[in-house]
Amino acid sequence: EFASITKELTQAREALLERDEEIAELKAERNNTRLLLEHLECLVSRHERSLRMTVVKRQSVAPSGVSSEVEVLKALKSLFEHHKALDEKVRERLRISLEKNSALEEELTTTKDELQHYKTSTIPAIENGEISNKNGINKEKVNGDTAQEAIENAAKIHELQIIIEKQTSELSQWQRRVSDLNNKISEIDENLSKNQKELVKSQEHCSKLQRDLRENVAQKEDQEERIATLEKRYLSAQRESTSLHDLNEKLEQELRHKEAQLK
Repeated sequence: EFASITKELTQAREALLERDEEIAELKAERNNTRLLLEHLECLVSRHERSLRMTVVKRQSVAPSGVSSEVEVLKALKSLFEHHKALDEKVRERLRISLEKNSALEEELTTTKDELQHYKTSTIPAIENGEISNKNGINKEKVNGDTAQEAIENAAKIHELQIIIEKQTSELSQWQRRVSDLNNKISEIDENLSKNQKELVKSQEHCSKLQRDLRENVAQKEDQEERIATLEKRYLSAQRESTSLHDLNEKLEQELRHKEAQLK
């Protein structure tokens, strides 16, 4: 029984050493995860000023430390919320730009129609004035009024052409702004999707590490309890062995004494 207990105690100690090695590996892996989270924190801080200020403030308090998983995950969630708000803001600006663009297009169409109207009303008037002059009809007053009206219409046409050019230029600027906003929205959506995937992956990895660590700690505690029980049994068996050894020596002494008496 003593040999069996010793063997079982040795096996338990070996199992405990294996558990200690597993726990050390898990802690090392957890350390790597913390470094990964620190990298994520630095990556995110390049895109988010408020998070960067948080990192600077934390590192000024504990320069050698790194953020915990919870801190980084909270920071990432804060960044996602910021990106969503920014996305909504950009989309609102895009909507306003599109409305402005539509209004400019309508205004440009109206101006072009008005210009066409002036052109169609001016040309017949000029032609009528020329025909009257060629036919020698005495309509100087009418021709004078027609010429004045033609000059005014020509000035109006020139003014409308300037307005059209200005509106066309403004419309082009708004179209470029709309294109830039669309590109910015696409970039924000891409970054948001990428960061969300990294966040989910980090959360799953952290959960797995915590679960494995809890299991190994529980197994270690169970092994320690078994070792404590075996050590108690070992000490008890050792005391019993010592007692039996003393009793054996005593009996041997008595036996030698009896033999001496018999001689």
